[in-house]
Amino acid sequence: MDTAEFESQLLQKVGFSLTTLQLRNYIVDMEIGVLEEEQGVTQRIRFDVDIFISGASVPDEDEIDRVLDYDFIRGKINEKVRGVRTNLLESLVGDLIDSLLIPFEAVAASVTATKLDIYDDGSEIGCKMMRLSD
Repeated sequence: MDTAEFESQLLQKVGFSLTTLQLRNYIVDMEIGVLEEEQGVTQRIRFDVDIFISGASVPDEDEIDRVLDYDFIRGKINEKVRGVRTNLLESLVGDLIDSLLIPFEAVAASVTATKLDIYDDGSEIGCKMMRLSD
């Protein structure tokens, strides 16, 4: 499923009223990878996250406890980075998207994790997953 199809299905699910919380360019150092040269060293990983919430209205009160806090996203990434060592970006992204869909407000999420320093020519590799909640 491509991004446009995902977003179309998402809007149908929520009735065409949607809020997106975003975290962009969150870079962490972590040990990840299956290759021998990736063992015992850290790599820079960039995270780009969207959490989709049904509705697009002003909160009841202009207070942080009335919305899903952006620090929730960073906190979940930090938990995964400091947790058990992961070999595959796909495992990392899948675990992260599972935890981002836990709050009842979240109806979908999109997570991209990108290895920034793999190739000398500046190209990057990454994994992106998009999922609707059940």
